[in-house]
Amino acid sequence: MDSQKKYIQLYHSIADRIKKGDFSVGDKLPTEQDFAQEYGFSRQTVRQALSKLEADKIIYKIQGSGSFISDSVLSIKRTMRIAVITTYISTYIFPSILRGIETVATSAGYSILLKATNNSIAKEHSILENISVHDVDGVIVEGTKTALPNPNLSFYRSLADSNVPLVFVNGYYPELLETKRRNILYVVTDDYQGSYDLTSDLIRKGHTSIGGIFKSDDIQGIRRFSGYIDALVNNDIPVDDNHILWFNTETKFGIRQQLSDSCLPKECTAIVCYNDEITLQALESINYQNQTVTALRSFDGTISSQQCSLNFFSLPHPKEALGLLATKKLIHLINGEDEKSAVLPWEDN
Repeated sequence: MDSQKKYIQLYHSIADRIKKGDFSVGDKLPTEQDFAQEYGFSRQTVRQALSKLEADKIIYKIQGSGSFISDSVLSIKRTMRIAVITTYISTYIFPSILRGIETVATSAGYSILLKATNNSIAKEHSILENISVHDVDGVIVEGTKTALPNPNLSFYRSLADSNVPLVFVNGYYPELLETKRRNILYVVTDDYQGSYDLTSDLIRKGHTSIGGIFKSDDIQGIRRFSGYIDALVNNDIPVDDNHILWFNTETKFGIRQQLSDSCLPKECTAIVCYNDEITLQALESINYQNQTVTALRSFDGTISSQQCSLNFFSLPHPKEALGLLATKKLIHLINGEDEKSAVLPWEDN
């Protein structure tokens, strides 16, 4: 780590301690020598960090006496608020995820600032632009179109650099994890393994012509596609591009028409669907056209087998558990504790 990164690290560490209440307005800070010994940095690095704290009016210096906490730190005290940014709020699996988040947050004394991006990069930009490090202590966020390049990553990096921890749910941006920041984590489902298991189940039941419908603009869709492909390859079943249908956020309500225009339901006996919202559209198309498909597999567990006229199973999403775990991890990070990302298995009942 170069000296510049060291002094920035120390700056954020001291600012975070002030935010947590380790120092109060008017308190005298430890000396440069004390900080150098505590952190293992040179006095020059400590001096740089203190100079930045002074420039940001977090501390002030009295010549011959030392450094003291200024009254501006009142604005960086704990807010006891958590921002929750999800793609959607009131539909599908999201109310259950939010219920899990709220359960843990409120029991720990936190209020929630809730925002929805509608899976729009522009909306995500607007939300992030208006979140200040003085407004919230941490952020739980579901990434927007996580399989695509995203121009908003600098906002997330800025929050993390200001010691506002981030916990991503469902999907995340791999680029943010490349620097291995300790305050950026994710809690997601094992989308690869879930899709591998669903496809393998169909193969065990004798299906050799298995189609797939996957979402192209989020990381969940890519990983579910990967599990599907590997299950076919590992069972010596050829991969046929004509048996794979892609959609994105903007085209997800046109699955029925896409199926009507493709050969997928005419040549396949089973289909692995991205989620239950897509399954309902696929089922409508299959029933209408009386195609060869006899089995469907899906994700999220919002449809019962009784609702489907075909052989059907959907992996139940650990919705509330995911929200609970993500919030526990975020609060641990806010409190300065170490945490790790988590991949939750899909339920099988």
